[in-house]
Amino acid sequence: MVCSPGLSKILLACTLLLLITSCTNRLPSEISANNTPKEILELGDKAYSKGYYEQAGDYYSEVNTYFPYSIEDELGLSKAVDAYYRARKFDEARLAASKFLSIYPESSKAQRVLYFRSKSFCDQIDIVERDQAAARDCIASFSAFEQLYPRSDLKKEAKRNISRASEFLVGQQLNVGKYYLKRNNPMAAMRRLKKIKSSTKDSTFLPEVSYRLIESLLLVGLFSEAISENRYMKKKFPNSSWTREASALIKKSGLN
Repeated sequence: MVCSPGLSKILLACTLLLLITSCTNRLPSEISANNTPKEILELGDKAYSKGYYEQAGDYYSEVNTYFPYSIEDELGLSKAVDAYYRARKFDEARLAASKFLSIYPESSKAQRVLYFRSKSFCDQIDIVERDQAAARDCIASFSAFEQLYPRSDLKKEAKRNISRASEFLVGQQLNVGKYYLKRNNPMAAMRRLKKIKSSTKDSTFLPEVSYRLIESLLLVGLFSEAISENRYMKKKFPNSSWTREASALIKKSGLN
């Protein structure tokens, strides 16, 4: 088959482009012990500056492969955590962070490494909406961060993430209670909702939790507890729409 002159020019241009790209961008897999740590870090920095965060993370990680426990390794691993996090490669970011924290726990970079590790869990809450493991890991990791670095500039950020993850878990537990109500299982709903109340100090979901608890109490005939819960709502959440609905439900049930 004979190519037309126009097609030949296009193929030639593509070939040249591939050659240029391969010559100027060495892949992380092409790195070897013949490269110096500085050279590998520079390749990572170039990839990072262009927004190729995953590739940058791969470059930085290669320093640990060929030059473990070196000064450059400490820098490379910390940069790998940052790069992988920005690439949203959270598993890779946590792996690099775990390596760093086990080898260089006293490093001045350890605080930021632990921050990115913790934040990676929190960011996964939005990816897997029903996965409570990410929220629990977020809380555990940032709680450790607060204990290790009580004076950190990132302390407020840590608290915000813990609060967001805690709110997510309360919402998930509330959904379970509502599911039991829909399935006509008020006893299971009541147990779940009471557990939320006893274990949660503060949450925007608490007014609805109390309302759903009143629903379940009425269904099982515990009228005095339902009235008591409504009084609690009037005192605790006087301006909530859930309190008004609860009062209306109590009135509708003839318990005023």
